Amino acid sequence: MFTRQTKCVIRSIRGLLLLIVLPILLIEAGTGCAEINTPESKASTLSSFSVYVLSRGKGVPKEAREVLEQSRDVLKKAQEHGEVKRLVDRRIGLEGETRLCAEFLDEKAAERFFNQLHRLSLGVDLVNIKKEACSP
Repeated sequence: MFTRQTKCVIRSIRGLLLLIVLPILLIEAGTGCAEINTPESKASTLSSFSVYVLSRGKGVPKEAREVLEQSRDVLKKAQEHGEVKRLVDRRIGLEGETRLCAEFLDEKAAERFFNQLHRLSLGVDLVNIKKEACSP
């Protein structure tokens, strides 16, 4: 049937394919687990959200920076009034991209401010407001 040399080549090809396919399978399995641990139902009742301002390689646009500043002002005032438990303002990119995350004492306040800032950002490119937990 096959010579000894042919069998060796076949085993080598199988090993090479395993080395290529195995990491892909592990990455896909890990991604699936991450999605399972963050159900959508939890996100809808979260008492925190983030305001992201992004860029497309030319820095954050002026309109997006203005929304970020207005959001900071609104959330800092809410923090002074005791509605915001924690405010995390972190630069996430080289061109001024920023994530401003607010954690509220209750879900109703979070929803009220989320809606307010969402209305403020309507029609402004590269601003994204997302219900999510603030990182520790």
